Amino acid sequence: MNENKAISEKELLDAMKNLLKKSGDLNKFQAEVRSTIIQVLQENLNGSKNFPKPPAEVDLINELIKEYLQWNGYLYTASVMTLEASLPDANKSRAELCAEVGVKDDEKSSALPLLSNIIAAYTERIKRKISKVKNDTK
Repeated sequence: MNENKAISEKELLDAMKNLLKKSGDLNKFQAEVRSTIIQVLQENLNGSKNFPKPPAEVDLINELIKEYLQWNGYLYTASVMTLEASLPDANKSRAELCAEVGVKDDEKSSALPLLSNIIAAYTERIKRKISKVKNDTK
């Protein structure tokens, strides 16, 4: 009789887990738990040690990754990253990020996350260099 009860409890737990997955709440709960754990760890570690502030380049990279995550709807991941990387809660504007990276944003490029545009521009530049080298050797 206890086996039947254990099976029905397991089935109930599985059903609840599936419902939470379908609604998206399971991911939200997991992200909130991770975020809370990171916050507690940082508070306890920061109390015993002073960590150096990362260089501006690292902050910029983290901001670009955060913008990419938010653009793609990875809001829970972005919120955990914000805490873990000690980023400000307020996002830098796209114009600010463009200015820091030194790129111009236009109607076409604004349809994608800034990090995607940077990668696409870099890839295109490499293709042009390869093409130039091939043409120069002919």
